[in-house]
Amino acid sequence: MVSNANTAFAAALAAALADLGLTDVCVSPGSRNTPLTLAFAARDDLTCWVHHDERGAGFFGLGLARASRRPVALVCTSGTAATEYFPAITEALQTGAPLIVITADRPPELRDVGAPQTIDQIDLYGNKVKWFHHGAPPDLAAAALAPDLAAHAWGEAMGGVPGPVHLNLPFREPLVTATVDDAALDEGARVDASTPTPMVRPARVVPPDDDVAEIARALAGRRALFVVGHVEGDAPDAIAGLARSAGAAVFVDPQSGLRAGPNTPATVPYADLLAAAGALDRLTPEIVVRWGSLPTSKATWRWLDNHRDVPQLLIDPRGRDPLGSCRWIVRADPGAMAAAIRPAARAPSDWMSQWSALGSAAADAVRNELTSSAFPNEPAIAATVFASAPQGAALFAGSSMPIRDIDTFAAQRQAPLSIYANRGANGIDGSVSTAAGIAASGRPTVALIGDVAALHDVGALATVARMGLPLTTVVVHNDGGGIFSLLQQADPSVVEPMTFERFFGTPHGTDFVAVAEAFGLKARSVTGREELAELVGATGSAPLLIQVHTERQAIVPLRNAAVAAVRDAIRQTLE
Repeated sequence: MVSNANTAFAAALAAALADLGLTDVCVSPGSRNTPLTLAFAARDDLTCWVHHDERGAGFFGLGLARASRRPVALVCTSGTAATEYFPAITEALQTGAPLIVITADRPPELRDVGAPQTIDQIDLYGNKVKWFHHGAPPDLAAAALAPDLAAHAWGEAMGGVPGPVHLNLPFREPLVTATVDDAALDEGARVDASTPTPMVRPARVVPPDDDVAEIARALAGRRALFVVGHVEGDAPDAIAGLARSAGAAVFVDPQSGLRAGPNTPATVPYADLLAAAGALDRLTPEIVVRWGSLPTSKATWRWLDNHRDVPQLLIDPRGRDPLGSCRWIVRADPGAMAAAIRPAARAPSDWMSQWSALGSAAADAVRNELTSSAFPNEPAIAATVFASAPQGAALFAGSSMPIRDIDTFAAQRQAPLSIYANRGANGIDGSVSTAAGIAASGRPTVALIGDVAALHDVGALATVARMGLPLTTVVVHNDGGGIFSLLQQADPSVVEPMTFERFFGTPHGTDFVAVAEAFGLKARSVTGREELAELVGATGSAPLLIQVHTERQAIVPLRNAAVAAVRDAIRQTLE
């Protein structure tokens, strides 16, 4: 009768999660998770994505959850399989991606006795999940409790700031039988109309009226700078609308939702370069409003950190300020706050027109730099990929350099484009897998990643090929870790050059075209701007890997030249 209880409970859990809105499940092969695997696989209203390794499955689910903005379930067996989810869970908590992680486990009598494929999975992920539940091996009444468990997990994953939750579910053998004996299940254990799935609707954090009035008064008629990090939902539209009403200058992160589409005229192009070139010291705001997470632009947040005399306000549901520079922190939904403030907004006379002039001058300067520099180079690659991605596509920018290159050198475009990056934990782990998960949402997807990130997640190329996902992966190949060339370690007086190259440059010599083709993926190397643009523009027809070779040594001179050109443009515009 144990196997009947396993099957009934797993089927009830799968049904309840589907009732709540689950559509996608990432499953990895294993024995102990058999009741769960078969329960999810039996449902026509769920798509099961089969992954050979749990680490890749975790990041795939992360990408799919972010693109769909609803929970994705991860299902694996016991033992080290469960530990492979940890990197993706860490990123999901930091980024706000709803994952329902379901790990099968051995029953209590097999723990701490040397049983194979058994580890302590209780509270395995610690404070990296929003909620943890450790179940008991199913009995005949367990199926009736499954809908409430599913609703609790769903509510925790989606409530407040979305994030991962963990269900650790032990199963006793025999795990399954050919059929379920309904007669053996008492009436209380049956899942039917008498045990409906509770419907869960996550609440929105709405700002109090007093806070809205106070912030509106602080903004009215003042020279305001909006710094917009990663925000979602209706926040981009609401913030853009408020910015227009308040006459605010708007610096936006690539993940702000304001780099592409109809709201781009409300933003300042090339804000990172303008900040690096001293524009904020020439046009100093009277108040700064930060929306969402800290932006990628180091030049911007360094200015904020060094100018605490300028009042700064953070509006973010998490309320986290890593700079510690904000005088006010309001834990509220950015979209709701922006919409509430807008009716009272009043613009200063010429503040935005000055920033518009600087933005236009910076755009001309950067355009000249990119067209006069020999291609391929990393700034030009980023700008080309950003401009060429199909309308309505998704762009995943990897850490460490690609997201910075997009932020610095990709200004604005009118055609819609959703931009994603794993900037919660700021790691390169799972880059290809995350992009693959985004592509699994059905949108053509372009991934711009570095060669070390590609090497780190190289097995995901086999998954992309096997699933035939609409993903174009552009690997910027400078044979090592390019970001270190921008850091203190690159100074020969700090680290000896041969030591730097071995431990930080880390050349590897991998040919990703050959690797991709070995996995059955179409691949090619390109050297021309037009060829790259054409291939990226065709994203969605078939999976493809593009390899573009660059020189690591060129990174610093190119960036310095761009900053110098923008500094000259600022001087000529304002003097």
